[in-house]
Amino acid sequence: MSKSHFTVFDLLDVSQSERQIILYLSRTGSADSQSLAGALDMQPAEVEEALGKLLRQERIRQTSDGRYEMPLGIGRRRRTLPARLWPALLTTDRLYAEQEIATLRTAIPLLQFARARLSEFTDHGPGHALRVKSFATQISYILNLTQTERHLLRAGALFHDIGNVVDRETHNVVSQETVEKLAAQGKLPFTAEEAHLIGLLCRWHRREYEPERTDTLRDTPIRTGLLAAVLRVADAMDIDHRRSDHSAKFRGIVEFFFPDSVPHWTGADDIMGVRIRCDPNVELQVFARGDTANNLQATMLREDLESTPLEWSVVQVNVAQDGPPPAGDREAGRHAVVVFPFEAHSIVMAALSRKHLAEAGYTVGILCYPDTADGPRWLWREALPEVETEGLKRVVVIGDRPDPSMAQHVHDTVEQWEQSGIDISVLNRHEGNWLHVPDLVTRAAEVILGGDWAYFWGNSVSENDLIWGRIAALCTRDPTQSTVGVTNQEKAITQGLLNVVYGAITSHQSASDTADWLELAEPILERIADDDRGYFIQQARGFIAAYTQAALSPRTEGQVLIFDQAPGPVPQAYYWIMEAEIERHGRMPERGIRYHYPYVIATWPEGDVVELLAISHWREEEAIPIRMLYPADLGPPAQGNESTIRARMSPEQAAAVVPALVAACNRSPT
Repeated sequence: MSKSHFTVFDLLDVSQSERQIILYLSRTGSADSQSLAGALDMQPAEVEEALGKLLRQERIRQTSDGRYEMPLGIGRRRRTLPARLWPALLTTDRLYAEQEIATLRTAIPLLQFARARLSEFTDHGPGHALRVKSFATQISYILNLTQTERHLLRAGALFHDIGNVVDRETHNVVSQETVEKLAAQGKLPFTAEEAHLIGLLCRWHRREYEPERTDTLRDTPIRTGLLAAVLRVADAMDIDHRRSDHSAKFRGIVEFFFPDSVPHWTGADDIMGVRIRCDPNVELQVFARGDTANNLQATMLREDLESTPLEWSVVQVNVAQDGPPPAGDREAGRHAVVVFPFEAHSIVMAALSRKHLAEAGYTVGILCYPDTADGPRWLWREALPEVETEGLKRVVVIGDRPDPSMAQHVHDTVEQWEQSGIDISVLNRHEGNWLHVPDLVTRAAEVILGGDWAYFWGNSVSENDLIWGRIAALCTRDPTQSTVGVTNQEKAITQGLLNVVYGAITSHQSASDTADWLELAEPILERIADDDRGYFIQQARGFIAAYTQAALSPRTEGQVLIFDQAPGPVPQAYYWIMEAEIERHGRMPERGIRYHYPYVIATWPEGDVVELLAISHWREEEAIPIRMLYPADLGPPAQGNESTIRARMSPEQAAAVVPALVAACNRSPT
């Protein structure tokens, strides 16, 4: 195959010496053999041999003056890195209307009480409701529901299990009555008509319903039956091990007093995750140990799906427990590119994706770029449209940040690939990017959605792969993860991975092109693919020293810790310092997880504006999540998820927002 353009493939199927030469020429431009030998500390004969091979393969070319150079293509220099890196933890960004935040503020205490009835059935607390809402939202984009329909569906997801506070058997009816009663009392921000429709969704997520029913709300048609179908499926999808959120001792008590509930527990224990794959056919993939034919949770998912008009399928993915999974269909000569930003979650997903692609017979190249505010703009406007398509069979894009201004560029680039016969896979955990899903599916792209552990390419996975997926999710501190059962080893691996990633960023601020970022990413990718957990555990101590020590002590106000300036010397540390401060002040001696100071707020000047970072501990079970307490009427919209928010505002806005947020935290029932 002619190599008239350098592509990322050139770094994968060459020797170490050839690779060093490619990276050097891509960074510095042309050079003669003597200069290469000196710069790379290689023997002249070794350099000449490597240059000869690269010339024969047309990976480089020789100029008339005897120097060597390469057309750069996708590996060209990128010197336009923005000066401002992301300043703190980048959580899974979720979108919330103000009405929905008010709804959550009412729902969370009720869900916390429902979780207290854990002994009778699998978890039906806040984590379950938030995961169902996430699945329902993802499905709503696949089906291209209207914004009003999506809004009603999300509210239904939050309230569908509230009735468990009263009675398990009739909980769907009690949930309906609760929504209507709370709305009538002014405790939910819904009109009587909206509450009626949301109540129907709650009632219909179990037992009989009318799948073809359509209602009207403010002269707008609402496909109530379809929304109920989506909620039924989304509820049934939350069936993995997080639902059996209990200790071994507690499990024994359940088995003794509630033997009829045991199949619910064991079914969830054997399922390691469920995700959505569409291309455009939609599969609900169940990753499970053993055969799911007799798994009660998987059976319920199939039955719930069959009870809806959705012509989708449930596909079992058997998880290999020892060693790599069996390879799928292999075909020689196929090339793929994995594209991702340099941040911990995406690096894990890229490592898993590259490994699975290689097992499927692909030669895999990497395009890694800095995780910066304008990274997605550069990616879709400059880099991806210029990818050399000769010989390319698949492009896998992982974890680019939401940027609404890039919608047309995304569509144009995907269409260009489609016309070139390239398979496209898009894996994105950020809700702001789910708006692209209908168009991507229409253009025959493969879209993979799910929880934060799920954004890797491949359908044949091992238990180790899913363990690394969980590590990636723990890096995001997403509160939909399990609140108990995080092991000391998982904690250490997470901290070690973050330490390596942050250390690479801070020590290589001069990285100026994609080759530089690939050099930084490559050893991390290889260690993850090799399941080298010991290495990352060794790095955890460095993380604690570098990223959890506050530059000053916070002041306290009620149950809030407050930093009036940046909490640490480097932006990457800000979130982790704040989380460590919560843990440093300890827990209350009560059931579950409850901290003395569950909230931390930090503000600091950034030029003419004020940065605000506020968190509630992601594992706190009793506190109202910080996102529900942020006074959006006084300041700009916040980014983040339930437990972590960021906002940039004027000093005048900050003077109003911070006291109001502190007051709301101290009014929060804990």
